[in-house]
Amino acid sequence: MNKAIDRSELRAGPSGDDAVIIKALAKLDGLALGIAVGLLFGLVIFLATVVLVVRGGEVVGPNLGLLSNYFIGYEVTFTGSLIGFVYGFVSGFVLGGLIAFLRNTVIGIYLHLVKLRTSVNAVNDFLDHP
Repeated sequence: MNKAIDRSELRAGPSGDDAVIIKALAKLDGLALGIAVGLLFGLVIFLATVVLVVRGGEVVGPNLGLLSNYFIGYEVTFTGSLIGFVYGFVSGFVLGGLIAFLRNTVIGIYLHLVKLRTSVNAVNDFLDHP
């Protein structure tokens, strides 16, 4: 006998193991990851600079000052902390977007290969057992 399919089952989507796999292989949002990593990098540089400026002393943050080799205009000052935040945000945004792009690309290639392998196996089974 044919079992009648309830429409609510169709709308609910996959459940169990299929749902876990779909969630694990879902695409990452490059914009969201870029903003999150950018804010994290920017805030870390901003807070590290502000803490060193507040602590003060004769020589303020010589190690953190090395960032000026990469970030033009950056200094271990309050103004430099704002410049560092902008540079950190931009660097983190690019890095986060790149991570999302690469991860989505690798997952896409993997899924394509799995689909291709499944198709080849189905053809081989058909040819072996006509």
